[in-house]
Amino acid sequence: FGTEKSWKNICKKIKSSNKSEKKFILENFKIKKLSDLNGLLTGYYEPEIKVSFKRDEIFKFPILKYNEKYKNIPRKKIENSFYSKDVLLWTNNKIELFFLQIQGSGIGVLPNKRIIKIAYGGNNNEKYTSIGKLLKKSELSGKEINLFTIKKFLYENPKKVEKILHANKRYIFFKIKNKDPKKKGPVGSYGVNLVKNISMAIDKIYYPLGIPMLIKLIDKNLSIPALALDTGSAIKGVNRADLFTGSGEKAGNIAGTLKEKVLLYTLIPSR
Repeated sequence: FGTEKSWKNICKKIKSSNKSEKKFILENFKIKKLSDLNGLLTGYYEPEIKVSFKRDEIFKFPILKYNEKYKNIPRKKIENSFYSKDVLLWTNNKIELFFLQIQGSGIGVLPNKRIIKIAYGGNNNEKYTSIGKLLKKSELSGKEINLFTIKKFLYENPKKVEKILHANKRYIFFKIKNKDPKKKGPVGSYGVNLVKNISMAIDKIYYPLGIPMLIKLIDKNLSIPALALDTGSAIKGVNRADLFTGSGEKAGNIAGTLKEKVLLYTLIPSR
């Protein structure tokens, strides 16, 4: 994927270049493809969730901070035996909390409408299981599976919610960040703020974080630029990626239905 020296040279050129982006890329980069086998592009976003610092009859589901004692403890047991000292916030909706954990970060809206940033704070080191795949094999067999059809099923079948959610033993913990919660996107695995429609999660077994990439949308015969700035427990494979679509409801609508056959290319300094 290029040497340290070649990347430093590219960075120096970018700072001083007055050429168009396209011309600069064509003159200074080559592309590399690891596999010809079509993969999948999905989307993720930063959701909003109602929260409170106090527990009451409405806000009764805990959002927890990381504690080493939860390591290798499955979701069900954590929910039934968490330590009160580890509660960051309370929320009013168990389903929305689950999807906050799937997305990895979000924006908390307090009763007084003040907002706070809820950032990823670790996990319990248990296996991630897609409830979408489970529902496709059973309850939603033959139907389209996306964020909205999964949520619709859960809301319409409250008695089945706990059993379905507990099938995913992975549990995500959070921390609170109060600085400019609406101004910047969440921080990805690379340590920088994610930018909508540019930042994406990849499998770092195959690609280094920070590398620029091209996503080729097979059915649309279109290639779009992206930066590999994040990872995800469900993002496994050479041609598997998750594109960050932004924050809030509109971003969620895009992420919830994004499914494209893709090939991934990396941009590497040509000299």
